[in-house]
Amino acid sequence: MKLQKFYILAAAALLIGSFTAQAQTTALNATAGPFDNLNHDCVAKAETGSEVLLLNQGDVVVQSFNACTSGIADKAYVIIKQSSNFGRIEVMFEDLRGNLLARTKVTVREGYNGMVVAKLSAKVNKGERYNLKIRAISTDIVIEGRYNTDEKNDLYLNGWKLDGNISTAVGMHKVNNTASGIQADRNPDSNNGIDARATEFAATFSVYPNPFVDQVSVTFKKDLKGQTQIILMDLAGNMLHREVRLNPVTGQKVNINPTYNLNPGAYALRILNDDRVFNQTIMKH
Repeated sequence: MKLQKFYILAAAALLIGSFTAQAQTTALNATAGPFDNLNHDCVAKAETGSEVLLLNQGDVVVQSFNACTSGIADKAYVIIKQSSNFGRIEVMFEDLRGNLLARTKVTVREGYNGMVVAKLSAKVNKGERYNLKIRAISTDIVIEGRYNTDEKNDLYLNGWKLDGNISTAVGMHKVNNTASGIQADRNPDSNNGIDARATEFAATFSVYPNPFVDQVSVTFKKDLKGQTQIILMDLAGNMLHREVRLNPVTGQKVNINPTYNLNPGAYALRILNDDRVFNQTIMKH
């Protein structure tokens, strides 16, 4: 693709509404479009349109939104209409205080046209506002958007407020932090039984630190009979680490220290004993 063609398209974008990158606050309504039928419990998304926004290398666009559930934001989506060359973009996820919750880089092909998916792992609370930042690192990109929308959004490009939004979405999965029964088909080591005294079982353990850096520890606060399994999992249900203790006693500590590096984000700690199951979400820095 010739760069001339790219900049002709970019010029059209500027005529439509000067869409160059930095932030949008989105009401994220549920209009039909490319972000429907994504495999998430809920999707926070912006109104899509036929206009476009140009990001030159180094530009940053920020789009803000309200989380649609309490749980984990695990994927971000952005619709790119064209890229100038083979290069990379950076996708960042922050709270409104500017704390970085997740960051990833995505490679795009020359002349790319389609939906880019960036994997995230960041804890969110329903109704709270978060920022999705997109930075063009080594390519110019044209992002699909909508100029002069009826949504009460704030769109910023490199600190300048614009009137409109860009076509982005964040997929989220709900996470229940309380003790609960787990379906066996998620993992062969899981248990079908749901303990009616789940809250009492949860008080059997102390899990710390949370968030953790390299190691998280589980300390037993009462004696247990039989085999107890302590399993660290990702949010897709994949086992990352497993410890087994027989007849653990009060004060006994089990250290969970995976043999390979974990990316920052949210993980699930599962403890099984007899027909009882305990789950807790833990965060890694």
